[in-house]
Amino acid sequence: MTFKQLFNSTLLLLVTAPPLVLLAWDEQADPAFIPNGIYNTLTFTLFPITAIVLSIVLLRHLYKKYNNNFEFKHTVKNYIAEHGKFRSAFIPLFLPILIYLWLWTSVCISVKLWANKHSNNIWQQEHQLLEVGSCSTDYEYSCATLTVLSLQNYRKYTFRWYLDKNKLVTLQNNNINLVGVTSPLGNIVQEIQW
Repeated sequence: MTFKQLFNSTLLLLVTAPPLVLLAWDEQADPAFIPNGIYNTLTFTLFPITAIVLSIVLLRHLYKKYNNNFEFKHTVKNYIAEHGKFRSAFIPLFLPILIYLWLWTSVCISVKLWANKHSNNIWQQEHQLLEVGSCSTDYEYSCATLTVLSLQNYRKYTFRWYLDKNKLVTLQNNNINLVGVTSPLGNIVQEIQW
């Protein structure tokens, strides 16, 4: 392995490892998270636009850099001939999705992790419990999908909860008090009081 290959492999590991670790933490801890407007703006507006712009810039840069390189053109033509045009088209189309996932995990999940472990900003708000549903088969039997209505802004929120499922079913359409910590991107529910 040459130094350049080692450098590129190390750089790729450093770029992809933090989001993968954060994503693994989010899947393992699965905090009950109620997003706010900033989270929704980042997730549904800013990150998609940024991912598309960065993809276009990166593809344009690569085109300008390697357009006159005969060896690179030959390698690309061989790849397309071997894998087909349809399969080869997924690489530039999938690039914005990869950039979006990297941005989302690096920013949103790191803020959730920080708030869950280190935030002292206690949050408490009364909600109406609208529905107690079951989780998908990927989660435990004790998991419940709670749909609550905020009594302050009258918005519905859905999150997974792993405790007191049988008691929460009996509290449907009643008011409950959600207690947790607040973060810049939303609130993490740590306790439900009734």
